[in-house]
Amino acid sequence: MLQKTFILLALFAVAAPAETALDVLTQALLTGPTVGSYVGEKTIILYNGAQAEAMEVRVSFEAAGVTRTDYLSPPAMRERVVIDDGESIYSYDPRLEVTVRSSSPRMLEDRLGLEERRRLIADNYILELDRNQSVAGRPAYRVEVTSRHNTTPHRVLWIDRQNYLVLQSREECNDSAARAGFSWIEFNVEFSPDFFSRQQFVGGLVEEEAPVTKAARNELPGELGFTPIIPEKLPGGFVLVESRLGYRANGKYAAHLSYTDGLEGLSVFEEAAEGRLKGQEIALGDTKAQLSQSANYSVLQWRAGGITFTLVGQLTNYGLYQVAAFFLSGK
Repeated sequence: MLQKTFILLALFAVAAPAETALDVLTQALLTGPTVGSYVGEKTIILYNGAQAEAMEVRVSFEAAGVTRTDYLSPPAMRERVVIDDGESIYSYDPRLEVTVRSSSPRMLEDRLGLEERRRLIADNYILELDRNQSVAGRPAYRVEVTSRHNTTPHRVLWIDRQNYLVLQSREECNDSAARAGFSWIEFNVEFSPDFFSRQQFVGGLVEEEAPVTKAARNELPGELGFTPIIPEKLPGGFVLVESRLGYRANGKYAAHLSYTDGLEGLSVFEEAAEGRLKGQEIALGDTKAQLSQSANYSVLQWRAGGITFTLVGQLTNYGLYQVAAFFLSGK
């Protein structure tokens, strides 16, 4: 009887379902790597058309969920430090002796439940998994991520098979691309008590973003002076996460709509039309728009019905145009 039990247990072990690409991606990007602490050096190369920019950084992480990034090169960025505690990002420039505080993107990511984000990823992306890869001497999964709608970058991630840390990545979007990877990494590191504290930085603290507040839809028209367009869903599988009211650089109120497709975020700003738009002029049907792009994100602006619309996100040109066309036509 005991022998039969061992045989049955062995059969169940063999028949147990292997991790899917969605499982691996969920653990790596949504629930987080199963690692206590680590430090490692990473090389990042950004391509924007024919131009390329390389950076070297040292990344430190502690179990409380705080990440510190020290810039090692290029010389113009050397000794800069960025600390992300999950609520705020503190960017310190020792030459200016100034710390700039901004909101951590993890705050917005946490506002959707895990199962909802998994559903969005499954609906919006094709995932392919290779279990037999190696990066920096560590066994790794390779996950290829392709948008079903051709709206977001094509990505490849190499994820540590033991702790689900992203060891290396590659992405391509329009004429831009990015590559990043660890050259070495050490786990279970002990840090000094103040290593992740912003109190170590000398000089002043500057708020990058003006205060923003959540606002019910029926409150927005009174503050903005117009009725904003707030779709629950956008092309590419994007769903509305929240709407906020905040100040823009010109001191006026704007509606800030935050969307996600499970992996990629998209911001839409709506404000009273005034001033000059910046960027390369393009046509959206009969509407003129301005497009600006960098290696990290794109900005598309246009005016319609007395409102200036600004899309900010890492989308393909096709994705940007699809979203803009939806705001213009409602379909």
